[in-house]
Amino acid sequence: MPSAKQKAFDRKVKALVKKANQLEAAEVRRTIALLSAARKEIASTVASSDWQIYHLAELKAAVERALTDFGNQYGIQLREAQRELWETGIDLVDLPLREVGIIQALPEIDTTALSILQGYGTDLVDGLSTDAAKKINTEITLGLMGQKSPVEVMGAIGRNLKSKSIFKSIAARAETITMTEAGRVLEAASQARKAAAARVVPGLQKQWHYGHSPKSPRPAHLAAHGQVRDVDKPFDVGGEKLMYPKDPAGSAKNTIRCGCTSLPYHPRWDDIASGGA
Repeated sequence: MPSAKQKAFDRKVKALVKKANQLEAAEVRRTIALLSAARKEIASTVASSDWQIYHLAELKAAVERALTDFGNQYGIQLREAQRELWETGIDLVDLPLREVGIIQALPEIDTTALSILQGYGTDLVDGLSTDAAKKINTEITLGLMGQKSPVEVMGAIGRNLKSKSIFKSIAARAETITMTEAGRVLEAASQARKAAAARVVPGLQKQWHYGHSPKSPRPAHLAAHGQVRDVDKPFDVGGEKLMYPKDPAGSAKNTIRCGCTSLPYHPRWDDIASGGA
């Protein structure tokens, strides 16, 4: 039967994982709202066009402007979410350890990884906006040249983000970027914090916990559930060595939209005194 300390630890971990999932879900909703506004603006601009070829440059500029604005706002939101999830990743180590009696200050961690991951996320957002503008402008060009009807062009833009259209695929890609890059920061922070904590908590390890992702279930990740490793050693997941879920060293198929978590682990929480082991 789990001890009182183990139960307290588990409760705190469960609450923090729930908080992290809520933060990621909220960021996805904000992203989709921004994208929906961009779609409406572009659809309105295209629908009001008189479909004369000499308006091609003007229409393209309007599309690029709307998607650049979307990308800028999305990038800011994502960076802010990553900062918040970085702090949550630290809490994912600190707060459960306090529940089992480790109350001393842990060494600070370097935030260089956060800056790198935020920069990578910004590049993905920029690429998303640029690709979207190219696809939409291609449809507009075909329409103005008479190779597609205005109705077909509007269909390609879509009535909403759920209708089969360019924007539906953009929305799916934006959701993937948000979930993956926000969660990656959380896990990177948690890994860095566990490494710092291991210097003052003898015997501290980490454990892989499976988190089901409905759109990308992975049997290999379920098989890794409960796997324990020293903090400085990688997990074995799907034939790859991952220091933590969504580790950039892993392949895309093994990391994108992964819902798993790496948690602090100790075989004997009851033996840890308030001052350490």
